[in-house]
Amino acid sequence: MPIVSVRQARDRPMKTALTDAFGIQYPILNAGMGRVALPNMVAAVSNAGGLGVYGAGSNPPEQTRADIHLIRSMTDKPFGANAPLALPNGRENAQVLLEEQVPVINYSMGKGDWICKAAHAYGGKVMASVTDTKLARKAQDQGCDAVIAAGHEAAGHSGDITTFTLIPRLAEVLEIPVIAAGGVANGSGLMAALALGASGVSMGTRFWTTQEGPMHQNWKQKAIDLDVEDTLYSDRFDGIPNRIMRTVAAEKMAGTRMLNVFEIFMHSFTIAKELNIPWHKLALQTLSLGPKQIEGMMRMSKMLKMHTITITTGELETGMTASGMSVGLVHDMPTIAELIPRIIEEARACEARLAASLTA
Repeated sequence: MPIVSVRQARDRPMKTALTDAFGIQYPILNAGMGRVALPNMVAAVSNAGGLGVYGAGSNPPEQTRADIHLIRSMTDKPFGANAPLALPNGRENAQVLLEEQVPVINYSMGKGDWICKAAHAYGGKVMASVTDTKLARKAQDQGCDAVIAAGHEAAGHSGDITTFTLIPRLAEVLEIPVIAAGGVANGSGLMAALALGASGVSMGTRFWTTQEGPMHQNWKQKAIDLDVEDTLYSDRFDGIPNRIMRTVAAEKMAGTRMLNVFEIFMHSFTIAKELNIPWHKLALQTLSLGPKQIEGMMRMSKMLKMHTITITTGELETGMTASGMSVGLVHDMPTIAELIPRIIEEARACEARLAASLTA
């Protein structure tokens, strides 16, 4: 069997069920990270042949709408947007995405059948973020066109099941495409995910460490200096098991049982202003939750305060940010226009290497 050159292999189309469904060139997505996956990152990923995914997070809905307009001014390629339904402004942001007829909507932390129905009415696609087979089956039953499966290695709210086990299991039980998230940062990771049964990959850590990532350069350099074991996994960051970069502040928070309630109370006014929600409404919403959820919201408030440091300053001792185990696979800070072709070239080289070894 002849072996094609790396350049010839890279330039061949990489078609999967995902590229066909979303109308994209390569089966690569950036994770829809709130406060991180901003319009310039989204447009850059889409323009490079992947699917850029905007992170609405808990943005005020009017900010989300303005950002969608900005993305459309920067690319004519398909793009997506993520709305975590359980966060403040989550459902409102999902409604904005529907009104703006975003081509691909990604939801998490809630039931999304109403999103699927409304998106399909205008020809849009919907994907849900899941961490186990139960959630994945529900997403398929609710009408989703694909799922993003976050393995234990992934940044943020990952589950207990590793990517190497979760992806092939979902490929067995689902009829819709599976997108692998967690532990992927290069071309060999992409090929491994496809071999396991995924139709594409979603990468967060690898994309926030590009030139388009909004974090301060000191934080990107810190990511380059870290290895695969340099993350923490705990429910003490925001009440839900969450993978965070290992920093002094993160280690302190993971070990903290009692929070400074007065500090969080004072910061709540800043949060209400950022979310464009009246303070009394935010307070009533929080108090209506159970004790465990209230503590989770308090911890999230503190985490958001420290995450702001990663974007606005280079203070490595006091900030905190989500990071997957794949941080140990990040070795530089390319532009997205440089990164995506490189990942495809690496993937095709891996494909050729495997073909040669299996037929030798």
